Amino acid sequence: MKVSRSLCITISFTTLLSLIPCELLSPVTPPQTGYGEKDSYFVQFDSVPEVVTGNSTARVRYQCPKACRVGLEVVFTTSHKTEQLVFRRTWTSVKNLGYPRVRMVPLKLPPSVVYKQGLSHTHPSDAREVIIRAWLADIDTHASESHHPRDGEYHGLLAHTLKLLRMVPLAQRPAQARTMCTSWGTELLWQLAEGRIQQCPYESDAVDMMEFPMVSTGEYYGVIRVFQPFVNRELETARYHNMEHPRMAISVWIYLLNWCSGMRCSIMKHVNEFNSFGTPLIMLTNTGNIVIQVRLASKMDQAFTAYTSLPVLTWIRLDCYVEYSQVTLQVNYKTVSEEKVAAVHVYNFNEDILYNDTSGYLVIGGSRFMAGFHGYIGPMRYYRLGTAEVINPLYPSKTLEDLDEIHWECEEVKLMIEGFMDELRVHRDILSDICHSYYSAQMRRYGQMTCPQVLDWDSQRKYWPTLKLIMAQEDLMSGEWDSVAALRLGRRLFEDAVGRMAKGEPVAGADPALSPLALLNVSSCLGHQQAALLLATVHLAGFGVPVDLQQGHVYSLLGAAADHRMALLHLGYKHMYGLDGFPRDPAMAYSYYVNIARQTSVDKDRIGDSQQYITESILISDERELQTQMGETDDVIQYIKLQAERGDIESQKHLAKVLFWGLKGVTKDIGGAVKWFAQSAMQMTDAKAVYDYSMLLLKGQGVKKNVTLGLRLMEKAAAMGSNEALNGLGWYYSTVGKDHKKALSYFQEAAQNGSSDAIFNVGVYHLRGHPIRNETAAFECFLNSSYGGHVDGAIEAAYYLSVGNLPGVTRDPERAVMLLKRISEQNGHLGYTNRKALQAYLQGSREEALLRFAMLAETGMGMAQSNAGHLCEELNHSSACQWRYYNHSIYNSAPHYSGLLKMGDWYGQNLDLLTDGRSLAMEMYSKAALAGSPQGIYNLAVLIEEGQDIPLSILDTMRLPAETRSEKRAIVKHLLQRCVELEEEQEEDVLSPCALSLLRVQVQMAWRDLTHNPLHLALTYGILGGLLIIVAYVIGQIILGYGEALSARRRDGAFAGSGDAAPVHPSDRRDGGEMDGASQREMGSRRVNPSREATQPGVTRRRRDRDRERALREGIDTIVTVAGVCLCALSTMLLSHLL
Repeated sequence: MKVSRSLCITISFTTLLSLIPCELLSPVTPPQTGYGEKDSYFVQFDSVPEVVTGNSTARVRYQCPKACRVGLEVVFTTSHKTEQLVFRRTWTSVKNLGYPRVRMVPLKLPPSVVYKQGLSHTHPSDAREVIIRAWLADIDTHASESHHPRDGEYHGLLAHTLKLLRMVPLAQRPAQARTMCTSWGTELLWQLAEGRIQQCPYESDAVDMMEFPMVSTGEYYGVIRVFQPFVNRELETARYHNMEHPRMAISVWIYLLNWCSGMRCSIMKHVNEFNSFGTPLIMLTNTGNIVIQVRLASKMDQAFTAYTSLPVLTWIRLDCYVEYSQVTLQVNYKTVSEEKVAAVHVYNFNEDILYNDTSGYLVIGGSRFMAGFHGYIGPMRYYRLGTAEVINPLYPSKTLEDLDEIHWECEEVKLMIEGFMDELRVHRDILSDICHSYYSAQMRRYGQMTCPQVLDWDSQRKYWPTLKLIMAQEDLMSGEWDSVAALRLGRRLFEDAVGRMAKGEPVAGADPALSPLALLNVSSCLGHQQAALLLATVHLAGFGVPVDLQQGHVYSLLGAAADHRMALLHLGYKHMYGLDGFPRDPAMAYSYYVNIARQTSVDKDRIGDSQQYITESILISDERELQTQMGETDDVIQYIKLQAERGDIESQKHLAKVLFWGLKGVTKDIGGAVKWFAQSAMQMTDAKAVYDYSMLLLKGQGVKKNVTLGLRLMEKAAAMGSNEALNGLGWYYSTVGKDHKKALSYFQEAAQNGSSDAIFNVGVYHLRGHPIRNETAAFECFLNSSYGGHVDGAIEAAYYLSVGNLPGVTRDPERAVMLLKRISEQNGHLGYTNRKALQAYLQGSREEALLRFAMLAETGMGMAQSNAGHLCEELNHSSACQWRYYNHSIYNSAPHYSGLLKMGDWYGQNLDLLTDGRSLAMEMYSKAALAGSPQGIYNLAVLIEEGQDIPLSILDTMRLPAETRSEKRAIVKHLLQRCVELEEEQEEDVLSPCALSLLRVQVQMAWRDLTHNPLHLALTYGILGGLLIIVAYVIGQIILGYGEALSARRRDGAFAGSGDAAPVHPSDRRDGGEMDGASQREMGSRRVNPSREATQPGVTRRRRDRDRERALREGIDTIVTVAGVCLCALSTMLLSHLL
């Protein structure tokens, strides 16, 4: 009895609290019944293996007085799961009831339990315990084989027994015999991995949340971080116990440009899965103090304020420690005089803090719920399980120190220019005829100077070009000096610097104070941050200066801190792909892209902005595309205008669109566009024209607002079948009419017809709870509308993808960035810069065009990158310049094939530097082919013909049919056929390299097929042989005849010399050998009668010569005829193989 009880206790603990009932067990149950009684149920093991093996058998003895079901099972327990079933066998006992029976059951266990790691099972099971058990059940209760006792039901069975088996350690298990043939690649991979010791990945509770400085623009955008449970069991256990008795620490460096514009702004916050603030929430106030808010275990939120009065324009380190109910804040920074300041603030909430970082997400900077501060966020380290002391140095120190130095220099520049303008204003007032009071004159003469040493000699010399330009600007001299005037001056300094660089002036200059770089620095300080982007471009690409990634990083951050659109796009692009020393961080890229996307959403409604144009993707290497940018003087524009004046509605619509958006190089003219919109709409024949004009009337864009007429025209357009008009009616009733039910019906009808605007609006109604709130349905609507180019839809869909807290939506920041990148590049300010670059190129200023295209290229615009690479090539810049922009262009999701072709050529020309240059070239050419380039297909075919092996990935990429993959020549033929088809679609020349190469390949393949067919080969050889024999025979006859004719002529010459015959001059003969009349009369006296002619040797020889000449002509005709027949036969056979 004691032994049985010990066995029960041992089993229950070793199976990790399994559901096997803890009771007295014996080999036969129930124990009170004697063995062999006919009315008793029992089951036992006569023999079972002691150790788990592959081929083993269990001998089961059982007895059933009535019909019953017998079962045998094998279960094992792992560290993750208890009682996992791996084998089961059941049968019924309906014969020989009341007598013991025996059954041999083969145990077929899975290979993962029996054998060590192998090809068929790469993850063997490390089971802790294996139990084999048998049971008897009532056949009425368990009538079917699929009905088995569940866990916890074994105590109610008629009888049951079990036995614990011993597991063989993984290292000592045998290898499973091979039962199948594996591929060579699989075998090789297995041999490389066999015997390798798997190591757990290193895991630490200390996390570096920021590896590169981040710009916080003071808006609702930040970096989102999500934390998962630890893989390490000990760390995860500690984290779990840490939730209600927390210990954590976080250290962050911040650089303030300004205090908060509102009451509070965010530094870092935790948002839980319910979109509520969790622990911790660190905020900055508008007075420079720090507020820390936590959530207590009682689910209450409490906060305290640390009165720190943080300074601006210096790096500050904040260390926050949370331990149980206490929060400690340490503040460290240096003053302007390099004095160290350290302060400690401690607060006890008298209740444990609730902390779970795996719930929701953490946001660094701003978010939808709270704006961030204006400045920079440096290195940030997070200790998930707490620490006694944080280690978080300022890194990269040189970059951040240079950034601080530039900000102080900008403050000096602004102070100097402001003082200079004050002095100019005073001097201007003295020279003018304005009467001044005596007291104001005395104040100017004896009053205290407000800006002493502003205009010292060093400052005047350093900033003399700027001061000189200021004095040359009459509008700057006459008006008041404010931020608008400063920005206007910064823009002029920028244009002046670009013009000087375009003329070939050294970028750094002989005198640094007078160089274009100095002007760009001042321009950036005055608020024109396109200068900062150009400075970053110059240092990153090495335009006129050595490549300096550190300075490029500094100016990139400087431009983005001013919320400049192109600078934000530049940082987002660099972080997305990890270029130029920027670490790859999609979450940080999202924070920049969502900012520019929001600005794009606002900018698209500012149609009157003269510095916004639609970005037109024009490749400057394509002359046909360039011809479309000639502006108002273009013949096409003039023709469209003429047709519009004649009343052609399509021309009126097109001209209105061109003038409204400033397309094709035409200057924007909103008034002229509205005129043509109205004329095309009032014809009431085109639904699109009526809709466009109705929207202008409803919004009052370029025309006086007229809601009544606009609504009537909108309804007319909807009745005419305009899908956009249906959405417009929904917009009217949702904003003006306030009839949401009617608005939703219009939106849904338009959405069903594919309107991206309507799909987005339906999503908004789902989000607002009309008819019920459905956030998942709203996300689907936002995502679908983004595919149609809807800006706000892409922003909303990207938000859900970036946080990943919506059921059914997996967090995917990379996908979120790609959605935002596409719409951000539609920003009108980028279109304006692209337009200026195209105009510079058309006007012949190649260097200026390169600078402007290079700035756009640094933002990730693929077409600008291709244009910049082309200009580097055209201007004979270094190969590094060409390679940089062509290489960057292929990173885009849909790169233009021009960059892919150039990179393919570069890889192919640098085989001595690249071991895999040919394979990379093939990859580039295949991508160019998929992008629609016939040249890419042709280059790929040439490489294959040269003997280059074709990777399977490229065959899959090109979607080649399976039947053509067995032979390279068949692949080449298929590629060239596709190339010719593509050229025909693009209306290119018929006699192209692809067409000629295809003909050559087809002839070669036909000849090969012809020569490989025995019948055709024999026939070909027969034809050629017969042709050669005939030709040889005829040529022999010709040679013999020619020899005889030559001998005859010699004899005729000898006969003529003897006086027997008079020679006839060739000119006396007519065609066909006949003589003219005069010659005949002259020969009359010499004529002989026919009877004597036969006896004359000369006449006979001439007749013989004519016969030989006739035979010669016949032989030549025979050769030509036979050759033609043979060639026709060969051509027929060849064409049969070609076709």
